[in-house]
Amino acid sequence: MKRAAVAAVCLALGAALLLGSPGPGAAASDLGGRHSYRYTGQMATTPCAAWKKHSKRVVKRARRGGEWTRIVRVRRWRTCAKRAAAPAVLPVPVLVPPPAAPQPQPEPEDLSIPRLGVKAEEWSYTLSRPEVPAGEVIVELNNLGEDPHNLNLQLDDGSGPEAAIPLTGPSGQSKAHFTLAAGTYRMWCSLDGHETAGMSATLVVAP
Repeated sequence: MKRAAVAAVCLALGAALLLGSPGPGAAASDLGGRHSYRYTGQMATTPCAAWKKHSKRVVKRARRGGEWTRIVRVRRWRTCAKRAAAPAVLPVPVLVPPPAAPQPQPEPEDLSIPRLGVKAEEWSYTLSRPEVPAGEVIVELNNLGEDPHNLNLQLDDGSGPEAAIPLTGPSGQSKAHFTLAAGTYRMWCSLDGHETAGMSATLVVAP
């Protein structure tokens, strides 16, 4: 009978030690009472922004003084709550301006076409050359005077069409393409009083 009592006491003590033994990293425990607290080693070693509490009710039966006794324990522990992942930092888009549209380039002029420059002043025309060949001719009026001027030309006998370069202001330039037949041409400024003041010239178109 004594042996049975000793064995029962030993079993009860062993069960109490098993139920109340602190786990690794325990911060506090109460082995003699009804509750025990157990924390994981994570709390002491891992920096954590927030801890999450857990609890579990554990019921055991142990024999004390020859009678079976119901022992209730509440196990509590904490775990580190996972930190929210940092938002991804997206690269700032670099705005690249669209390439500038290519500017239209002027078509190169045919250098084989004869040219005639006419300098206009108060009150005269000065030709760069007295004669040009028949056919297509480029005539350029350069107004070096202080008043606007234009340029008109026609066969000296009044036959054939009349060609003209429109009004050009001071320091301005105007250019025109003419197809001239062979002959002698009269050139003049048609503005009121300009021809009579001396703004006229003669151009020879050779066959």
